[in-house]
Amino acid sequence: MAALSEAQTDQLAESPRRTRYQANGHRGTLQPKPAPGRQGETSGLKNSELSRRALASGSDGAYRWAVEWSRRPEDGARRARALLSRKLAALVAIALTVGLAAAGCGGSSGKPAKAVPVRFGQVEHVFAKYRCAACHPVVNPSLNMRPGRAYASLVGVRAVEDPRLVRVVAGDPGRSFLFEKIAGDPKLGDVPAIGARMPQAAPRMAQSDIDLVAAWIRQGAKNARGKTVSPSVPTPGSPGPSPVGDQASSPRGNATIEGVVEDGRHRPLGGAIVTLLLRGKNLPGGEEHYRVAATDARGRYRLPNAPVGQYLLKAYASKRIYVSRIVALEQDAVATVDFGLPDRVIPNPVVASPHVERTASGTDLSMIVRGNSLDPNYTLAVNPDAGLVFELHRPDGGPGLWKRSISKRLPGRWIFLAVDHQCNISSFATVSG
Repeated sequence: MAALSEAQTDQLAESPRRTRYQANGHRGTLQPKPAPGRQGETSGLKNSELSRRALASGSDGAYRWAVEWSRRPEDGARRARALLSRKLAALVAIALTVGLAAAGCGGSSGKPAKAVPVRFGQVEHVFAKYRCAACHPVVNPSLNMRPGRAYASLVGVRAVEDPRLVRVVAGDPGRSFLFEKIAGDPKLGDVPAIGARMPQAAPRMAQSDIDLVAAWIRQGAKNARGKTVSPSVPTPGSPGPSPVGDQASSPRGNATIEGVVEDGRHRPLGGAIVTLLLRGKNLPGGEEHYRVAATDARGRYRLPNAPVGQYLLKAYASKRIYVSRIVALEQDAVATVDFGLPDRVIPNPVVASPHVERTASGTDLSMIVRGNSLDPNYTLAVNPDAGLVFELHRPDGGPGLWKRSISKRLPGRWIFLAVDHQCNISSFATVSG
């Protein structure tokens, strides 16, 4: 609303009735004290006519109409000015309220609210709530999530499953492997591209708990004393873009995958195997192993003629914990995919009596598997020379004889292994070719 001068408010105070006005598109009313009578040349006009003229000409017309009406004593002018001042003060208060509300909601005109500090004790409470220490280090000793040990195992420490990453990068949740493992990738259905989401085989953490861990990392990943303490590590990598794409329909293509497999102390792991799996609703368990590459003494592997599209890679080594990766490759792509395999603690499962018998129609494969919680999709016979891997079967999926007959007669050595639902790998049992 346009501000009126002192002289104008003196003249507006004359109105013996409620005076309508319109200024800058806003309508309102003034209620001055009635005057003793009308004066001036407009005394013969009706109120409706005066209103029509004023509203037709906007705020200036309203002012002229009030001037034409009559003049009031000085005390009326003071009351009119006071009334206008109160109205303007109310408008200023409303404007300030709107501005503060916009600032609180991240509006461009205000500063963001100061973040509430997150203590490491609150983060440890989240770890305890989801019983993280029940598996780390009890099942997976590469990470210790027990109270008093978790901080030193997380902040500035290289991840094992993906050696390029650091578990917690102070100030950067997006580059922190811990955050990826608990939050997952929204483009992959809230599962991480590397390994299983934590806690494993359980519902996703509450979003409020995930947000709290993220805030702690963003605020510097401080310890219980309020300081950021971490070892010196190489510049941490980044998880990279989400591996999204159409499901690969064939185990072969024109892409190439290569990389290194390390142990839990980041040493090259020779004799490990990396398998390629396709996924689909029509496959047993939703996925099937097809191809394999073995690592050399330096832990290096290479998988030529890799398919185009999205699929899985899994790395195995004797008496370790296996790690899976989701990848998505384009035509003629060359991708580097590294793995780190933690040591296993639980001696489960156990394989024995591996057997390979070549027949006129192909090859019969079998072995004895003992243990608990066996994973029926990961009882495998691998021929590294042929670059092929086969899943063995047992009707009840439990301990006993697992077998399969294939239509190929493949020369070379065979490697037999089994896996349980906690990702523990048996020892490798080898049959010479």
